[in-house]
Amino acid sequence: MALTLQAASAYVADHRNPYQRDDWLVSYQQDLLAPFDVPFDEKFLKQGANIGFQELAERALDGLGERPRPDLVVIAHGLPDHYPFRSIGGHVDKLVGGGSENFAISDQGLRAPFTALRIGDAYARSGRCDLVAVVVVEQSTFGQDEPLARDGKLADSAAVLLLGRGSGPWEVASVPPSGHLGALLRAAAVGERPLVVAGPWTDAEQVVAVGLPVHRVAPGSYCTSLWLDLARHHEEWAGRHDSIVLCDTDPRTGRSHAALLRRRDTEGTT
Repeated sequence: MALTLQAASAYVADHRNPYQRDDWLVSYQQDLLAPFDVPFDEKFLKQGANIGFQELAERALDGLGERPRPDLVVIAHGLPDHYPFRSIGGHVDKLVGGGSENFAISDQGLRAPFTALRIGDAYARSGRCDLVAVVVVEQSTFGQDEPLARDGKLADSAAVLLLGRGSGPWEVASVPPSGHLGALLRAAAVGERPLVVAGPWTDAEQVVAVGLPVHRVAPGSYCTSLWLDLARHHEEWAGRHDSIVLCDTDPRTGRSHAALLRRRDTEGTT
């Protein structure tokens, strides 16, 4: 049985934490950037929001109300944590009661949440889990001039998707391989009332050319963008549409990614 979306939560921080110098973090940042001839500048840490993945994940989980008890936790992030010495998967596992299998998907850019969906769905179809928490996190404080944070004006944000092998309006129907945006949209769209949820990095002309209703995600996020809006609007969309195509194009690679969610009462649902 495929996964269905049972609950979701979005969190965008509107505060910043005061900067406290950490010699270990400064040394780590310097050693990390030096081989790539990227200059470290502590002013970026001082000016940043200094909000880490653990805090973001906890705030997003709070938005669910009652804490879930998933047997699989998958963290997805396209950019590194502000403080990289803490286990985010283990921390989320502790927050949801412990005992889950947990790991993170990273170094894939904004593709990471799509990979997390694909892995969670494979676990469920194989009978290895009943409830999956996909936690997508993004923070904006770096020890260098990060173009995505600067030009994208990234917010510190997190989205939690709770997916299970049970009732829920939206089913994870497919997560196709990455490719050209237009081709992905034409291949993924199904149903009589589809909706394209286009991330802020997609080419607007290519999206419009497909000729389907579009919800455009506002700028201000890189990896969390689609998933924040899915968490906010999935119930509303269930009353108007029979399928959702989530798509975005990674500005770093130019490759597009998509996922199809389908109403469970749509003909042909498995």
